[in-house]
Amino acid sequence: MSLSKLLCILGSTSTGKTDVALKLAGKFNGELVSCDSRQVYKGLDIGTGKLPGEKVSIKKGKGFWEMGGVKVWMYDVAESKKEYSVYDYVKDANKVIEDIAKRGKLPIIVGGTGLYLKALVEGLPNLAIPINLKLRKQLGSLTLLKLQKKFQKVSPDRWEKMNNSDRQNPRRLIRAIEVTMSNHEGDPSSPALPAPQDDNLGLEIIPKLSNVNVLKVGLTAPREVLYQRIDERVVSRIKEGVIEEAESLHKKGLSFKRMEQLGLEYGILSEYLQGNILRTEELVKILQGKIHGYARRQETWFKKEKDVYWFDITKEGWFKQVEKKVCTWYYLKNDQTN
Repeated sequence: MSLSKLLCILGSTSTGKTDVALKLAGKFNGELVSCDSRQVYKGLDIGTGKLPGEKVSIKKGKGFWEMGGVKVWMYDVAESKKEYSVYDYVKDANKVIEDIAKRGKLPIIVGGTGLYLKALVEGLPNLAIPINLKLRKQLGSLTLLKLQKKFQKVSPDRWEKMNNSDRQNPRRLIRAIEVTMSNHEGDPSSPALPAPQDDNLGLEIIPKLSNVNVLKVGLTAPREVLYQRIDERVVSRIKEGVIEEAESLHKKGLSFKRMEQLGLEYGILSEYLQGNILRTEELVKILQGKIHGYARRQETWFKKEKDVYWFDITKEGWFKQVEKKVCTWYYLKNDQTN
């Protein structure tokens, strides 16, 4: 069976995307493909929210997790000590999606990393911008602080949208400056692209999916509701052992510097483990505030996403409406519009 339909469940953190995707997978013979830039890493389980909100049986297989009988792919595909780029993700995810389709099942992309979703569905032609060796040599002699100031100068909009992990990564900063200064650059307001894992990949193009009927279902909620859900989730993850998880990762060789590069929860947890944050209560407040900001950035990104059917999870009967929309799309012939 060739790939003909692709369902995407997107939205900001804490909207329950995985729970919804699991339910839809059970009804429409689907399997999940995580679209999260950090869930790809082994050992980053509690902090990245690999577990769904609702309790289900969990089994770990080769290359996938199984939740309540539904396979979830693109978990644990990379070592946390090494960088795993958007190019790596798309290359591996495409293989998984093709395999799901060949087995007669519906691939369901679920996650909140907008850049990865865009690269997977629409392609990323900016990765075709050639490497500028002369520029790289010049930039390579600069300190991290000078690279940051350089990028802020050449593209303040992109700097504002860059996450902390990218801001602390000289390689990504150099590639972002290279892309920005290229004559082939696209929209300067779009987020900075991460550097490919291998310099040779600087000439690669991630192609757009063709002849595929894509349905994008977006989950949203009023901001005050979203913040409350985030706050509760942070407290829950502390109880589940996210601090102990971070301690264990560090003992196994994950440096504090690398934890900071991984960003968000792990970056803040590295500060806590180093004694820069003294009380658990303070840690909770900082985590909550940082994730609020992350959710706002996700909302901003996804507002620009085209052809999304949005559903407010606070509205009565919203899941039934999602189910109805997916059902109508799923049973349409590919030559019909949805």
